[in-house]
Amino acid sequence: MTRLELVLRVRSITRDFSNSIFREQDIVDFINEGINRFKQRIPELNGMLKLISPAQSVNLLPDEYQELLAIFASSRCYFQDERSYQATTLMNEFEVKLEEFQNDVEAGTIIIVDPGTDLPVEVTNNIDYVDNEPYWGVSYDLDDGVEGIE
Repeated sequence: MTRLELVLRVRSITRDFSNSIFREQDIVDFINEGINRFKQRIPELNGMLKLISPAQSVNLLPDEYQELLAIFASSRCYFQDERSYQATTLMNEFEVKLEEFQNDVEAGTIIIVDPGTDLPVEVTNNIDYVDNEPYWGVSYDLDDGVEGIE
């Protein structure tokens, strides 16, 4: 979907057919915020680009999940308009479907493909950890059995 199609979908979900309730810039900001949410949860989508021009299409995200950006943006619009029930309902729908998508990506059911190379996107984030050995030396397990019994 292009940014323009997503904006129109948000207007449809929020019933803003006159384009007078929500500013387009707010909707675009919320769509890009949704892109950031995807990137937070799914490392394979770190290369996903924010939508700047109306004709720009969503990259990396499979077509069947692009609708989630409109759902996220609609929720944020309702939140901005202080319609908490609608905002919460849509945000819950977004989070549930995002979790299902994340589980499918982790299970290998859905493979994120780079459109430029047609190769699967690989996560190269190394896990960062602290090695305690230089500070505390080599630890040995000196368990002699039950404590207090010699």
